[in-house]
Amino acid sequence: MSESTLQITFTELETETGRFLGYDRTVGNWSAAQVLDLAAILKRGLRQFYFPPRTPSQLARGEEAHRWSFLRPRATLDIWDDLISDDAITATATYASPVSTVTASGAAFYPSMEEKSLVFVTSGSSYVIDSYVSATQVKVTGDASAETGVITVDSEDIFTLPWDFGGMVGDGRFKFDNSENRISGIDLTTDVKIGLLRQASISAGTPYLAAIVPLTTAGAQGQRWGAQFYPPPNDVLTLHYRYYILPGALVDSTAEYPYGSVPHSEAILESCLAIAEIREKDDATTTHRERFMELLQGSIDHDRQYGETVQQYGYNGDNSDGPDGPAEQLSRHYSLLQYDGQTW
Repeated sequence: MSESTLQITFTELETETGRFLGYDRTVGNWSAAQVLDLAAILKRGLRQFYFPPRTPSQLARGEEAHRWSFLRPRATLDIWDDLISDDAITATATYASPVSTVTASGAAFYPSMEEKSLVFVTSGSSYVIDSYVSATQVKVTGDASAETGVITVDSEDIFTLPWDFGGMVGDGRFKFDNSENRISGIDLTTDVKIGLLRQASISAGTPYLAAIVPLTTAGAQGQRWGAQFYPPPNDVLTLHYRYYILPGALVDSTAEYPYGSVPHSEAILESCLAIAEIREKDDATTTHRERFMELLQGSIDHDRQYGETVQQYGYNGDNSDGPDGPAEQLSRHYSLLQYDGQTW
């Protein structure tokens, strides 16, 4: 069965908003200025829907703005011990400005290596990993075509999260892959806490704490986030987690469908029309703004009913009345304290 034909698309958002603004019904006849203006309106309209204001009913009840369940995907993160000379991974590179494609002799790369430095040992030259291609290929900034030989990659104990990462959600924990046969997960704490623990020991092992940290940026691209673990991993581990996604703009034919699907299509359209109404009409009318707020409340109600908004974790007990009672009671002296999504 194919997807619903009621799903709104970039083309429909473009033509409907253009029609409201009085543009020609044929997009190909628009001026360059109209194309740019319409693109800016659609971006603002999508941002307004994805990160909505509080509705009148939310304001009246003192509630926070809604956060959509469909913007909270599950994901995996591979963390790894450093790629060192002793691993004997060799590589060659080809250059196509502004990046070089580095091809390794064996599986060596992970998506979380982006933004890390790849070093060719023979020359000592270092290149920043721009993007992950596959387990044997990455793209690095600059011309590395003259390089060959053994390579190393140092994690610096921080692993790069996806470009669209906007924050941890759910229970705020990283969970081990089932193949690891580990029941406990990795709790979130602060990088300050991890720094204090590292002062006592920098030995690698199986992580039990993690912190989300911002990565530096020179302004040539958007800022990214990374995950720091304690202790740092001594092997490759696949972790599972949920995060709040930062959606990208829609692009005709390549990224045509907004998040939310059919139930929220009208609210998305009205959000774009509301922006167009304020920005381009400049006549102080709020017809589409009012309609958007009505549809937004309906979308919120739908998301609360059918989205994943309630989680049940089961019985809340410390097992001190179980067969290991005394031992469980003593565990409070070294157990982690978790409050408001942070672990101390």
